[in-house]
Amino acid sequence: MIFYCPNCWTHVKENEKVCHECETDIEPLDHRSYFEKLLNALNHSERTARIRAASILGTLGDRRAIKPLTKVLNKSRGTEDVFFIEAIAISLGKVGGEEALPILVRLMDHPSFLVRRAVLNSLRHFRSQEAIKAIKKALKDVSPNVQELAQKILQTQ
Repeated sequence: MIFYCPNCWTHVKENEKVCHECETDIEPLDHRSYFEKLLNALNHSERTARIRAASILGTLGDRRAIKPLTKVLNKSRGTEDVFFIEAIAISLGKVGGEEALPILVRLMDHPSFLVRRAVLNSLRHFRSQEAIKAIKKALKDVSPNVQELAQKILQTQ
């Protein structure tokens, strides 16, 4: 089994009490809540852990996750991990809340059609004019896949 420092995500030995890299006392960090651990995992060094954390946060539906998800989304701009951004878009849709809507609308301009499709699927949960406007705009998207999904969403609303 591989162990990581829950602060800096450096590999550590199973019995280490202090991280050899960041010198953080590891043991107290182990006693954080599940929600706090998920938020911290959004910065994990392994991308699958980040994606899984974002997905679980969406499933939990806790609106406290919106700001951390947004923060990590803004921080990830240079890396462009499309699958992580897609997971965040899906999670924001599951969490809901008016604070998530402007972030999702902004993500409709993402270059990846995978992200735009995830955003559309999330926007279908919102009943505001802003969400409908973004969905209608997607009818003219460069991706036929995105256009088709937008059309289906508008037909069912």
